Formats: sequence, C-alpha cells, structure tokens
Amino acid sequence: MAAPTRLLSRLAVVSGGGSGIGRAVCQRLASEGASVVVADRNEESASQTLETLSRHSKGQEHMAVTVDVSSRESVEKLVTIIQCQYFQPPSVCVSAAGITQDEFLLKMEEEDFDKVIQVNLKGTFLLTQAVSKALVAAGASKGSIITVGSIVGKVGNLGQANYSASKAGVEGLTRTAAKELSRYGIRCNCILPGFITTPMTDKVPEKVISKLTSMVPLGRMGEPAEVADVCAFLASDDSRYITGVSIEVAGGLFIG
Repeated sequence: MAAPTRLLSRLAVVSGGGSGIGRAVCQRLASEGASVVVADRNEESASQTLETLSRHSKGQEHMAVTVDVSSRESVEKLVTIIQCQYFQPPSVCVSAAGITQDEFLLKMEEEDFDKVIQVNLKGTFLLTQAVSKALVAAGASKGSIITVGSIVGKVGNLGQANYSASKAGVEGLTRTAAKELSRYGIRCNCILPGFITTPMTDKVPEKVISKLTSMVPLGRMGEPAEVADVCAFLASDDSRYITGVSIEVAGGLFIG
C-alpha cells in the first residue's frame, strides 16, 4: 500500500515522462506528494501526462518542459527552468527517456548505433550531471538519482546491440555516480525493467510477446506501474541506506 505522504515537499524531474514507464513514474511520485516536472522531447505527450497528474495530486504544483536529453544545452536549460520556477533544484531525478533502433549487428547502421547511445546513455549522463551539480551548488543535504537501465543490458538481446550497450553503460554510470556523489548525500540507483507493456512493445507481434512471456517465471509482461512502485521506494527515505545498486523488475527473467 502506498504511503500517501512519503514524498511530500519533494521536487522530482522525470525525463521520458510523456509515456510508458516515465508517465507511470510521474503519476506515482505525484500520488505520494511530490511536485513533478514532466520532461519529454514530445511536448504534447508531456502535456497529456501533466493533465493526468491532477488526479494524483494533493495541491502540489506540477509542470511540463520540453527537453532533448542528448543535448547538454537543452538539459541545462531544463534545470534552469526548474530552479526559476521552484527556487530549488529537484531532489529526485529519474532518467526514463529511451529509444530503440533495432537491427542485427551485421546490418546495423552506425547512425542508429549513435542515436541510441546519445539518448539512452549520454542523455542519462547529462541529466544526472546537471541535477547533481545543481544540488551540490545549492548545498542540498540529500538527493536521489534513479536511472532506468534494462535487463537487456545484463544479458543482451537479438537485434539490440546498440540498446543493450547503452543500458549496460547506464548501469556502470550509475555505480560510479553513486561512489562519487555519496559524500554530498546524493544516492544513485538503477532500475532494470524486463518485458514491460509500453508504447515501445505495442509494435511487437503477438506471437513474439507470447514467446517472451513464456520465458518469465511469473508468466506475464510487467506493467509500467510496477516499475514506478520501485522508483517511488528509491526516491523516498525508505531506501535511505541504499545506493549504487541495480534492482531488476523483470518477473524473475534470467534468474541466476
């Protein structure tokens, strides 16, 4: 059962907040009392998420901001906008922005490799760095950085050399950030979703979905809300002695 005021007075920014896991995270954090900045490349999607937050809120002030996480200038502008609006940096940062450009290794274009690394890995680095700098400069005593990796980053996946490399990188980045930022009271943890029902998986044929779910010990796809539950835990003081870890939210996929 959700603790209704666990994130009261917290300010959170969620990249990729316009859909899928990012939208579910925005809704969950808002439902627990946080003020949420929905950051997404798609302005319309971010606004749609923002509209849903009023149903999950208890008087907090939310906002939507367009951002391209692969651009340092865009990410720094995002953090500046947040600080101008709320007079403080976000103490919770969730990097959920991600893309896929799937193709087998022998056929993959360099451009499609670069694109995925730019958004998934470099984007996570830029947002983590910008928020951390702002927190340190403001003299904040605590913060929670949550990155979204993937189970695929651990085990690989056919046709996803770029995606699995980017997500493995996110995990390594998070562990190093945890070591460097702990002295400032900033915790950094990574969530590794398995097969989750999102707009990304909507394009996957039904027979492929059936094959995937047959590999999951719990026997089904995960829901974005189930990833958001773990995110809310990591954002809260309930996880105050946890940093530098990766938590699989994968229904037991690839146990051991």
